[in-house]
Amino acid sequence: MTRVLFKLFIVQFVALMFVFALGVTTSEAQQKTKVSGNMTMAHTKYETINVSVTDAHTISLYSYEGINVSTGKQAFMDAARLINIGTSELVKGNGPHQGYARLIKGADTVVSKWGGNVTAALSAEGTPLVTFAGIFSYTTGTGQFKNIQGTGTYKGKYISSTIATVEWEGEYSVGAAAMKK
Repeated sequence: MTRVLFKLFIVQFVALMFVFALGVTTSEAQQKTKVSGNMTMAHTKYETINVSVTDAHTISLYSYEGINVSTGKQAFMDAARLINIGTSELVKGNGPHQGYARLIKGADTVVSKWGGNVTAALSAEGTPLVTFAGIFSYTTGTGQFKNIQGTGTYKGKYISSTIATVEWEGEYSVGAAAMKK
């Protein structure tokens, strides 16, 4: 009987050590890295459909191209090419927008899904001021960013009728398979 209890204790001890080792490996692989950056982008395509004439209700589909500049302590996709595709549904220039952004640098690619709100106002001089803000999450990646996961926030503004700037910050982790490279 003592022998059976001893064997049961050993099996439970080994199982517990396995669970502990797996937990440590998973937490190490999932350490989050804080990153931030600035993007400048210009329209490459912009199509708007007026839903209603009376309340300036529009639905738009657009794409931008530009560049990302890393601003954090940890370099992240610095000088990467940006392709941004989105939609918006605005009433008098205000409302939700959403889309996908792809950063490309050599063999490394990161795709994020974003969404937030657009706000339009007039300056004291009567020029339109269009700003936007929201959240994003990483959906996929290649190269060193394979299995990327993470989230962040963004805010931006139009600096002309076709060019926008965006400040963003967030954090990410990659799975163990990507960390071995």
